[in-house]
Amino acid sequence: MTGARRRVGMVLGTLVLAAVAREGGAQSAAVEIATGTNIPMTAGTTLELQAVHGEASFLSASGDQVVVEYARDVPADVKIVTRTTADGVTVCTVYASSDANKATECLPGGKGRLAVGKPKDQSRVRFRIRIPSGVHVTATIGDGDLKSNGIVGNLRFYSNNGYVLVHDGGGPGTIDAGVGLLGNIDAVIASAQKGPELRQVSLKAVGSGKVRVAMPITVGATYHIATQQPAAIDRVFGVKKVSPPSLLGHLGPTGDSSLRLDVDTGIAGQFILLPAK
Repeated sequence: MTGARRRVGMVLGTLVLAAVAREGGAQSAAVEIATGTNIPMTAGTTLELQAVHGEASFLSASGDQVVVEYARDVPADVKIVTRTTADGVTVCTVYASSDANKATECLPGGKGRLAVGKPKDQSRVRFRIRIPSGVHVTATIGDGDLKSNGIVGNLRFYSNNGYVLVHDGGGPGTIDAGVGLLGNIDAVIASAQKGPELRQVSLKAVGSGKVRVAMPITVGATYHIATQQPAAIDRVFGVKKVSPPSLLGHLGPTGDSSLRLDVDTGIAGQFILLPAK
């Protein structure tokens, strides 16, 4: 190897080591937490929950502390751990593994193995998590329900086998919710939208589940509904076309578009639109 090539190799090696160091420094080691743990978080950061079996409810909180409360059916089977990341905090349910070749761990973005076996065979964990204003929420669960009430940051929910309920806090964050083959989605849209940008609400049920939306008639919204079954839309909205495969239009006051509603239902699913009470 010439001197020039050796110097180039040393520079590239230094850059790789620096990148690895930055990546390693972007997140902390996993730490087990007790129920009732308070986690300081600022607006714009993300609280991520990765769960296997059970349910989780997310509620609005005052101050700047995320509060994580939980109950486990069999405490010895599962630990609740957190990792601090560059984007915020990840909370995981990590189950004990008897297989040395299939270790379990909590990693951001759903990259870790949380349990070995089928989700429905794991001990249930029930969460109640309070979220400060402006903190984003991402939650996934293998078998169970996800619910929220009053969250104003970005909200991203996915249940592979369960139910999703969103009581909108009015934004300005986005809502993105999805369920697997058998799940249903209920979304209640807030009458006061905080804007000023167009609000994005995306709901997707890939199987036979229903997507039900309760919308205030005072909120202006454009909509795009991809569906294989006729939609059930209350007459108060004045929508005439309800047959598949695609519904496009506007809801609410003329000239007012505070919200964009995108819905995608599976081949046996159905979209239902009701006026919010």
